[in-house]
Amino acid sequence: MRVRLSEAEFAALTTFAEEAALPTSEVLRRLAREAGGFGPTFEGEVARRLKTTVVQLRKAGVNLNQIARALNSGRAPGYEQLRGGVERLARLVVQHERDLDELRARARVRSRRLVGADV
Repeated sequence: MRVRLSEAEFAALTTFAEEAALPTSEVLRRLAREAGGFGPTFEGEVARRLKTTVVQLRKAGVNLNQIARALNSGRAPGYEQLRGGVERLARLVVQHERDLDELRARARVRSRRLVGADV
């Protein structure tokens, strides 16, 4: 891919890349991802939070599979126990959806700030 920049744009890009300790190609890739709506490249604490979320959702999936197996085999847990588990799962999914919406919103704000346009 080729990109044409003015001297001022190129200077701003290289300065930004140096301050971020990233190659200019990585800066351009990240800007393109955010401007295209793909979201940011996750690092640090955000990456750790996302990994934790994935682990929690995987565990919830395992629990759902166990519930389905029990129901399909005729072994049904007590209604209140089942209802409580489903409610906890629903709260977990809603919270993770909010977290992801927040991350996407931050990415859009960052891309608007960095690109300087309405994205």
